[in-house]
Amino acid sequence: MFDKHKPLEVLATAIAIGLLTTNFASNGAVASTGEVALQPILESPPEIVAEKQDALERLQEGINLYQEGNVEAAEAAFREAVSIDPELAQAHANLGTLLANQNKLAEAIPQFEEAVRLRPDMAFLHYQLGVALYMENRAKEAIDSLQEARDLLKKEGKTQEAEQIEQAIAKIESES
Repeated sequence: MFDKHKPLEVLATAIAIGLLTTNFASNGAVASTGEVALQPILESPPEIVAEKQDALERLQEGINLYQEGNVEAAEAAFREAVSIDPELAQAHANLGTLLANQNKLAEAIPQFEEAVRLRPDMAFLHYQLGVALYMENRAKEAIDSLQEARDLLKKEGKTQEAEQIEQAIAKIESES
């Protein structure tokens, strides 16, 4: 499932382009094209709402720039989104993806770890962290993250995806 000699394009497609692409709903909530959705932020004080909206706009800008192939500007936009709203898991995940795809795994892993801390219920974030850890030859930690992803997928009834991750875990264990 994983090839240590290829860039982590497996990560880029899912987060930067697909699962975490956000759309701004008219009620101030953020809706997602995938399964990710944030809670409405309208209950916060107006200055907090404005900050979160700025972070979401930078996140969307980063996604658009990444899709256009402007990696440097996308990275800057993701970093700005994280700076504006450090609690925005999608910004951390997208920044981690971008860094991982440049083989900057030592920088990517903390971003994935923060995304997982902020959204521990998202299987895909655990999966990304597990892949990055595996690529950094941290098999035990990779297995732990992948097992968490597998378990969350099973709870969601996504047995095929859970089985694929189980196969990846078995492959890593056989290499250890």
